[in-house]
Amino acid sequence: MSEVAGDARAIDPALVGRELGPWFMVPWWVSVPIAVVAGALLVWYFVRLGKSDVPWGRRWLRRASVVLAIAGLVPLVRGLTFAHPHEDRVGFAVAWSSVLLVMLACLVVAIVDVILVARGGVREYRALRRDTFGGRRAAASPEATTEATQEVTQETTQEPRREARRGARGD
Repeated sequence: MSEVAGDARAIDPALVGRELGPWFMVPWWVSVPIAVVAGALLVWYFVRLGKSDVPWGRRWLRRASVVLAIAGLVPLVRGLTFAHPHEDRVGFAVAWSSVLLVMLACLVVAIVDVILVARGGVREYRALRRDTFGGRRAAASPEATTEATQEVTQETTQEPRREARRGARGD
């Protein structure tokens, strides 16, 4: 078969006689090396996730998204470079449908990852707030409020004195 989409021998028989227009494909010497580099980076990240302090659930989700991305590279290269819509309509449709399916799966995994990270952040914030302020009841009691107000007042009255002493010494 010919490489030219306008050649009648290379066109899908169902498309013969129709105005097809030009269709540009990405050359293999561009798409394949980029896909290999992207795949190598994804494999490096997959291995690196095993050495980090990422919690198990998030590590599993991120590794799943890496596997999906690697699996999506093959139909992406096929759709960009090797499956011409005028010559192989079914192969072209399958390649791009696979790419869209992988992208949708990666999006769902990413949304779940964001939800887990946000839940962990809220949980850490609540623990920090509880440790810092001693919980809601202690912070709301009149004694705690009075003590906190006195501490703030002492700090604010001592700070200008320190600055005045530094200014007088020439620091």
